[in-house]
Amino acid sequence: MKNHRNLLISIGIVAILFVAAIIYTLVSNQDPYKFHSGMGSGLSVSPDDEMIVFSYYEHGAEAIFKGRLSDGKVEKVTEPVDEDHRMPQFSPNGEDILYLSAGNEGVQSLQYMSIESGSEPLQLTGMDVHVSTAAFSPDGKTIYYVATPAEDFLKPEGEKENGADLFSVNTAYGEFLKLTDKDAFDMSKLSVSADGTTLYYTEFDGIQQLIAYPIDKKVESPYLPQYLKEDLYEPYFSEDQEILAYTAASEESKKSGSLFEYELFLMETSSGEKRRLTDFHASVTSPSFFHHENRIAFLMQPNWPDQLEVYEAMTVDFDSGEIAPLTLEFPESNNTFQPAAIARLFVNPLTVPGLYILLFGLLSVYFHSALDKRYLPTKISAVLTAIVFIVSCLILFMNPWAAIGLFGLAAVLAFCTVLVLAFAYIYTGLTSSEDGDNEDEESEILKR
Repeated sequence: MKNHRNLLISIGIVAILFVAAIIYTLVSNQDPYKFHSGMGSGLSVSPDDEMIVFSYYEHGAEAIFKGRLSDGKVEKVTEPVDEDHRMPQFSPNGEDILYLSAGNEGVQSLQYMSIESGSEPLQLTGMDVHVSTAAFSPDGKTIYYVATPAEDFLKPEGEKENGADLFSVNTAYGEFLKLTDKDAFDMSKLSVSADGTTLYYTEFDGIQQLIAYPIDKKVESPYLPQYLKEDLYEPYFSEDQEILAYTAASEESKKSGSLFEYELFLMETSSGEKRRLTDFHASVTSPSFFHHENRIAFLMQPNWPDQLEVYEAMTVDFDSGEIAPLTLEFPESNNTFQPAAIARLFVNPLTVPGLYILLFGLLSVYFHSALDKRYLPTKISAVLTAIVFIVSCLILFMNPWAAIGLFGLAAVLAFCTVLVLAFAYIYTGLTSSEDGDNEDEESEILKR
């Protein structure tokens, strides 16, 4: 009886932890960056090659910083409140920057500010549109950007009615122009030609390709399709547009058939000659040319493909191929006690399934020893799995995304059920063997 009581206490504790983990998962903010400190995913080199601007997380708050390359000194540029500031870019004169400001729902507005005068930032777009990428014109007077209606950005992929288009805004007068009306599925990494006549961006059309859009002609076309025949990402032109830097999946990672690894490449636009500059077997992003040196600054994600992206800032000399880290004095992390951060450490994607298996495993032990119904918890788990699967099938056409989520839950429950069944079977075999040995000992004693 004492063993049964201890077993019931253990079951109760695990059940409480299981319910608490489910409640925490449902009600807590699951943003992996909520407590993160480290570099964001964008950087830009100043026209004089003396500074870079980048975004940096401090305990989950993403702000814009500038760093002096000569000594690594870092200074905070923006002070976000209930928003995140990211993807900064220097103006051609180096006195101003643009960046994107993300609200609580992830909708990004376009912001513009002077970092020389320290003036307050100017919000150029409202929260009715989601801006995904932006770029200065060569004279710095116009900002081009790609935007999607916010209501469509917030909808699941299958329910969107409007896509992305190109826009421009005059920084002095706030005059807006809509340049396209194509509702594109995806447009990213916008840049402007050195003479200001052509916009470049990537778009998916069978492959992720670079598109050229002459502003006057308003007719888009693939850029150098005879040279660029495979997926490319993060394109960035040198100032004279003679060299294109971009990232692409390495050949060895494509041949492996598993995880693609993205390295940095250069292409001479006149000849199409390509060179690979990195060999990290990770993911390289955000290349940015220096203006007076044959160097490129970029970010490398050594923990690719983890969702919480950890970046290291580096440079590469594209004549010698020498790679060096960018030494920056990042903000020191304070050791403020954060109970929610500690809870996040314990409640992860494995916690709830692990507690589920432990709970039903303990129930199997209890039902076996107390009621001789060793497989009853397994049957209950199987019924729960079947119910979730049937519900996912019933709502498939009404709400496909919810159906997919429930089907995934059913798959996890099925896996847990199999493990509980295996445990119950093994445990039953072990206890039956022990019971048989005990009976043999008792028989031997009686004979004596």
